[in-house]
Amino acid sequence: MKIKKYLWAVAAITMAFTTACNDDDTIDYFGQAPEPPVPDIVPEAPTIKPKAMWIDAHANFQKLATKAGIDAELKKIKDNGMNMIYLDVKPGNGYALYKSDILPYCNTLGEMTVTRDYDDYLQYFLDKCEEMEIDVVASIVATGFGYRNVNTGLTQGLIYDQKEKWYDKCQVRSVLGAGNGSKTVNIADDPAQGVIMLTPRSPEVQNFVLQICSEIVTKYPKIKGLSLDYLRYCNNDGGYFGMGDIDLNGYAEYWNEPKPQMTEIVTEGNGIGPKFAKWIEYRSATVKELLSKIRTTVKAINPNCEIHLWASGDWRSRYSIGQNWASTKYIPSGAQYTSTYNNTGFAALLDVFVTGAYSEKVWISEDPSTTWTVENFVKTWDDFIMGDCKCYGSIAAYALDQAKNSDATYLCLKYTDGYMTFELSHVNNRGLWDSTLEGIKRYEDPNSFAQDDDELF
Repeated sequence: MKIKKYLWAVAAITMAFTTACNDDDTIDYFGQAPEPPVPDIVPEAPTIKPKAMWIDAHANFQKLATKAGIDAELKKIKDNGMNMIYLDVKPGNGYALYKSDILPYCNTLGEMTVTRDYDDYLQYFLDKCEEMEIDVVASIVATGFGYRNVNTGLTQGLIYDQKEKWYDKCQVRSVLGAGNGSKTVNIADDPAQGVIMLTPRSPEVQNFVLQICSEIVTKYPKIKGLSLDYLRYCNNDGGYFGMGDIDLNGYAEYWNEPKPQMTEIVTEGNGIGPKFAKWIEYRSATVKELLSKIRTTVKAINPNCEIHLWASGDWRSRYSIGQNWASTKYIPSGAQYTSTYNNTGFAALLDVFVTGAYSEKVWISEDPSTTWTVENFVKTWDDFIMGDCKCYGSIAAYALDQAKNSDATYLCLKYTDGYMTFELSHVNNRGLWDSTLEGIKRYEDPNSFAQDDDELF
């Protein structure tokens, strides 16, 4: 009987412990907390970002003259992971690749003339892209209204068609060298310049650009955005552009000073004159003013239409062409900057800045001595923009082989808000479709790759 009572007591105690454990699973038979259950870890899927192909008007002019040509290229774009295009609709000659009431329709570009089997270039792209769920950002060469073949001397475009109206509003550069302190060259006569640009300071030029932007946004409400290329002064070529009366008088008005001599800005020996920094601020302020007017005009018509702008990822080089894509919060240092230069920063006027990481060097480790790598540009853009707008990383397909193209595509998607490759003809000619898709998948489907690729270099 005592044995039975003992066994029953043991059984009762065991049941009590079992019940306690069932009621409170923080206690086990040894008074210890059990290991917490390990949850199933589901990796968070990367955000689907814009992945864009730039379609240059000149390089693809003949190929895209037919519906079949456009359809075939859009299929390749879609099949290789992309969901957006940047489409040139006003190339540098100043003609329109859309039905314009302001500009001539562009059937001839350079030495090429085409006959199309559709009515409206931009509209056909919009219709096909809507079917394929591809967004369209329309791009314009904002201040470019003339074209020159620098090899043959052929000239073409609105500036040459209407020379009496536009010639004196073209950008002008100084001619440097001993004894040349007062000499200038109009860009329309400059044999080294391929895109003939009007000065953004001219009120007539500003109004003309605003009319074009207004027309595109009004006639084509389905575009996702308007991209502004060449919204700047011309690249340096032995001097600084903007030395015409329009801009020298503009400088005087901006600073409330007498009209400067050119050699007060840039010396005959290409040195920095006493008014150089003020000149740099004036030109950047001029570009910002036009951008601000464009944004106001576009948003009044279609608040959802995004404002995009491409520029080189090397911010420190842009002062020379009047393009301060930084935030006003970014304060630079250097002899070329005034203490108020930061006020010319225009990042907050953009919805998207497209940073041109156009380098054949992809990884910083390839050359730690230079800033000119894709990896550096896509990692440092917000040091300048400081949260004012989104940024898409863009790469130069013409400078990359298969492996580097994949790496550069991946880096843009990993470190920026989107991706663009320049451009369609180069991707075709260099056979970069597979590596483009691979770079996209490395970001969007990381589980298919064994390790984080930028740890490999």
